[in-house]
Amino acid sequence: MPAPFLEPLVPGVPPAVSAWIRGLEEVALHLEGWAFDLPEEAFWWRPKEEANPIGGLVRHIAGSSLRLGAYALGLGLPGWATRGREWELRGEAEPKAVVVARFREAWDGLLAAFREVREEALSEEVAVGHLGVRAPRAHVLHHLVEHAQHHAGQVIYARKLL
Repeated sequence: MPAPFLEPLVPGVPPAVSAWIRGLEEVALHLEGWAFDLPEEAFWWRPKEEANPIGGLVRHIAGSSLRLGAYALGLGLPGWATRGREWELRGEAEPKAVVVARFREAWDGLLAAFREVREEALSEEVAVGHLGVRAPRAHVLHHLVEHAQHHAGQVIYARKLL
């Protein structure tokens, strides 16, 4: 199977949205291949105290992506996604199955919401963060994908350290 970026455009969405969908699919493939098969102990292992565990990175990818999706796409947030970055990355370990299930549910919702984005909506400004700073929807969606890709890369690197 080719990498998602080599797949055809997603039908019915603008090309930029198709590229973002393919980027989200790639994040999911990376996590499936580098994180989800780990045993519990390895999922929460830290190479040193200041480092984030793979489980925390997965939790953060899902939570931060949902928060950005709430700003840009009007998605609702499950309670766990309101706990924020510090809990996601540094909070207590949870059963891996819970974190993986949350990620998959979040990704299904994000992919569905991205498929509804139309060209004319991309230039609209949306309020972002607790300060409500306004930014073009396209920039927020692009950041969502880039941020998830960034942390997926950290997952891959951490897995290689095991």
